[in-house]
Amino acid sequence: MFRLQDTFPAAAPGVGPAPVRRVLIAGDDDTLLAPLRDTLGAEGLEARLLLAPGDPGGEGNAHALLLMVARGLAPQLGRLREWRRWAPTLPLLVICRGLRELDQVLALETGADDVVDAAWSAAVVAARLRALWRRPRGVATPVAASDELRFGSLRLLLTERRVLQAERVVPLTEGEFEVLWLLASHAGQALSRREILKRVRGLDEEPMDRSIDSRVYRIRAKLGDAQLAHHRIRTVRNRGYLFSPGDA
Repeated sequence: MFRLQDTFPAAAPGVGPAPVRRVLIAGDDDTLLAPLRDTLGAEGLEARLLLAPGDPGGEGNAHALLLMVARGLAPQLGRLREWRRWAPTLPLLVICRGLRELDQVLALETGADDVVDAAWSAAVVAARLRALWRRPRGVATPVAASDELRFGSLRLLLTERRVLQAERVVPLTEGEFEVLWLLASHAGQALSRREILKRVRGLDEEPMDRSIDSRVYRIRAKLGDAQLAHHRIRTVRNRGYLFSPGDA
């Protein structure tokens, strides 16, 4: 449960005008929440701030949940999952600063119904919420079952951002984990350097950018890929890299 800074008023009985849509908002930077609440108010939405998990709240009167992410999506995935379990039928929208393609994939697979960039206007956020409200209600959105990928003795844990090989931790950096997770989640499919760079960093590949090659090289070394009978991460000529799903 989440405690509300202030609760929504109960709907008045009887026939009257359509009720105001009420939105609950939380995030990883408290200084951004009040401005977000105010801009949504200008779009005709009534927003309330969530202070902390663990206490009962007024979710019964809410129509949507918003999670503002300013400091990176990865640390918020656990909270996103908890939020989804707390209110499985409410539309859940993530607002992410510096939105990357990989952020969209991770948020949607973890339980979000939609993801928007924090640079977009409140009018766009409100329009996306209204689009979610037009969908049928009452069906719980399942929490993704893809928190873990397993390939023989190799395990990738999304929420914990950890990689285990034969139950021993492989010390990957954040960037290395993201590249490995992206390749492993598309096991058997070759991804070009440009695709990887765009999904991980939100950028198109520059002519001399070889950062993906460097990350793949370090990942291979840490996985002991050179000692495996069949390489986990294969170089596909004129294409890019492919994660082999076979046991090794």
